[in-house]
Amino acid sequence: MPFAWTPDSKAVIFVSDRDGIFHIFKQQIGQTVAELLVGGTEQANIPRLAPDNSSLFYVVWPKVGDSRPTRLMRVSLAGGPPQEVLRNHRLGNIQCARPPSTMCLYHLESEKELNVFRFDPVTGKSEMRPRFQIENRGAGWNLSPDGNTLVTTMVEGSQQDPSFKLYSLADGSRRTVTIKAWAGIGGLDFAADSKSLWVAAFANTEKWALLNIDLYGHSRTMLEDAEMILWAIAAPDGKHLAIAKARRTSNVWMLERR
Repeated sequence: MPFAWTPDSKAVIFVSDRDGIFHIFKQQIGQTVAELLVGGTEQANIPRLAPDNSSLFYVVWPKVGDSRPTRLMRVSLAGGPPQEVLRNHRLGNIQCARPPSTMCLYHLESEKELNVFRFDPVTGKSEMRPRFQIENRGAGWNLSPDGNTLVTTMVEGSQQDPSFKLYSLADGSRRTVTIKAWAGIGGLDFAADSKSLWVAAFANTEKWALLNIDLYGHSRTMLEDAEMILWAIAAPDGKHLAIAKARRTSNVWMLERR
């Protein structure tokens, strides 16, 4: 599952359980072999590039039955030991803007909502942003590369003309953008220039699409597929996309002993 690109747009940073548990890998464009960035015996997930362009944040989930909190970690892209930034039992998504912005956000889940916090990418010191409580705890969110806008949506099964919300981090204003002619939407991530969004949409179980939608709702269909499109992560240069897809089929074999 892709989550980020290296700053030079030459490699994708993704998560895979090919080792049995989730680890973080880096793979150059055009290469067939991935480089392990974060391994070990713990579940590592949600890798996001830090504003310094030389390190990576990621989340370590506790094992089932482990009472320890979720930890936010930082590791150099060049390798080396990871460092703990902060920890919390309700820690969810994390994301940072690109330079010159130093905006980094994470959320904590309550029973009814997501509370969004800004944190210092060096010290981990946090401050709550009360204007950006996301009312539905099932919502997903993403931060624009320029650090100015938060986008959030709620996937509620089939719905006609689904929508997403845009939150201004400057003044707290918000507005809703409706996507017409689609039954529902999945993942959505900002384009490299922060002026549009890459949105996974579906018409039915056999028709999926990747849309490019500007911040006023004007939509272009960029890719259609019979297989499920989950999300797309734009490279910093704006010339590449890493697309997450899912297949709904698998092979089952039955062996008969003779």
